[in-house]
Amino acid sequence: MAKVPEMTADFARWYSESFMDEGAKRDLRWKGVVAITTKADHLTAEVLARLAFPTAVSAAGRKNEKLSETYSKVVSTISGGDGTFDPAQSARELQILASAALFRLVGNSPDAALIVTTTSFGGNRAPELPMDLTGKAERALVELSERKHARAKIDEIKSSAPKVEFSIAAEALQSMDPSQWKEQIDGLWDATTEAIALVIEEQNRITSLLHKQILLDEEELQMLWWLLGGFSRHLNKPFSEIETALKPMMLAFELGEMTAVSPGPISIRAMLARSGIGAEKLKIVDAVNSSGVEWAKSVSNSPLVSPVTTPLHFALEQRAELGSTETWQSGWSGLTGLAMDTEMPAIKLAELFYREHLFINVNG
Repeated sequence: MAKVPEMTADFARWYSESFMDEGAKRDLRWKGVVAITTKADHLTAEVLARLAFPTAVSAAGRKNEKLSETYSKVVSTISGGDGTFDPAQSARELQILASAALFRLVGNSPDAALIVTTTSFGGNRAPELPMDLTGKAERALVELSERKHARAKIDEIKSSAPKVEFSIAAEALQSMDPSQWKEQIDGLWDATTEAIALVIEEQNRITSLLHKQILLDEEELQMLWWLLGGFSRHLNKPFSEIETALKPMMLAFELGEMTAVSPGPISIRAMLARSGIGAEKLKIVDAVNSSGVEWAKSVSNSPLVSPVTTPLHFALEQRAELGSTETWQSGWSGLTGLAMDTEMPAIKLAELFYREHLFINVNG
């Protein structure tokens, strides 16, 4: 069993100040936080975000059986395996623990960093937490982008020949016994096989690095030509002719389609701005209603679409399901906890839609 890392000073302070506990229970909860962050996937991040940013939607999900199973696992694990832990009676503690887990995750997980920022929704959701979780996630996205998009150094794609550790035993050299020589040949076979396995492992590592480099180069090339061309493939018209309300989601979606490595390039906001998306305030309702029903349906057709973590895609899903520009709004507002007249700068809306797209479609 791996040794549990020493409790961070931040977690010790958050838990002690929130629950006046510095003893065995705090230690148990720390072990739970470490355990849940060791192998966190898409659904784990989804559940943690739902717990950290509570809404009218259950953290166990509405219609996703896998999410319900993940929720049970998260509660059991994050409590440190405490059989007496009742999530219904410990909602605040669960919220703090989930936030602490996300705070720990965002530095290394693009999915976690993305989901915190999309769930926060430009600051429109701001639960009372003992840490600046959204700020940490925003900074982490910059660092992750730099790290993920770094070019491989030449030393990283060089390999050296492994040494075959084998020598013929002295007694075999003085013997004509077939069994002794068979043993020596078998030993040589094993040593050679091990060396070949090391060569293959190293070549696979280098191939993976080169493949990633090709993906990054293709990503950058496609984005560059898209930006220079200034032409929307889906709408079949220049950027300048796209109506203002539709531009943020449509252009963010097209950039998302070209993104191969999450969380995308650092320059994504600059590219969105260069494509003609400004800082003028835009209502979410107007942005959603500007799209056609078929497009709204196609981009929101995923089990990962959620009223909590992907509210823009969820709005498109509701718009497509109801087929109306009016009837979807009250249900969306009730489930997301966001006002129907919520607005934000168009450039921010585009960036959030791009991030939602990455969480749903691009493996982080």
